[in-house]
Amino acid sequence: MTTTGDENLGLTQRSLAERARDVIRERITTGTYQPGYRIKERELSEELGISRIPVREALAGLKTEGFITLQPRRGAVVTELVPEDLREIFELREALEVQEVELALRHGSPEERAKLLRVVEKEQSALKSGNGDLVRRYNAEFHEVLIQMTHNSLLATLLEPLRNRLNWLFKQNDDPSIICGEHSEIAQAIASGDAEGARALAEAHVATSRRLAHRLLFNDGGEA
Repeated sequence: MTTTGDENLGLTQRSLAERARDVIRERITTGTYQPGYRIKERELSEELGISRIPVREALAGLKTEGFITLQPRRGAVVTELVPEDLREIFELREALEVQEVELALRHGSPEERAKLLRVVEKEQSALKSGNGDLVRRYNAEFHEVLIQMTHNSLLATLLEPLRNRLNWLFKQNDDPSIICGEHSEIAQAIASGDAEGARALAEAHVATSRRLAHRLLFNDGGEA
């Protein structure tokens, strides 16, 4: 099938918008753009060497993900989370991540279970070496393998924006040992076929993440 000029233009605009979205999201998750920071379309389009149209599309996509809030007379600003936001995020995350673990246990192959165990071993090694970048890398890989094991692309689509939205919090965490330990316990439960234990560990893992998010955002460990 032949691609028309209009279709090519549409593909180009989408790829540019995706590039802009990746740049903005990375700057938010790394803390370059702090909560409340105003993102100016014109400045960003000039910096990236693209028109304002894909930048605007990127901001619209990030608004859907929850990273960006559109305010009257200010335009696009980085979202400032409040306790109520965290309550909603973690209520949904608990439901989805517990289901993720159950599906991973049900549908994951022996090879995939072994891969998950290897990832947590690497995560523990990186933790012992004090290499924070590697710990975060294997943290992300743990969740990538886990979602692959569900063999459910719709669940992956639903979980991605939740994880992206909170990713910057955990990059600021100076003590990832608890999170890493819980990953190891979840992997062991899945590998051994312990459905009840895996479910309980997944629930506890979300609760730990929720307390951590509260501490980093609001300097408390309370519930939203």
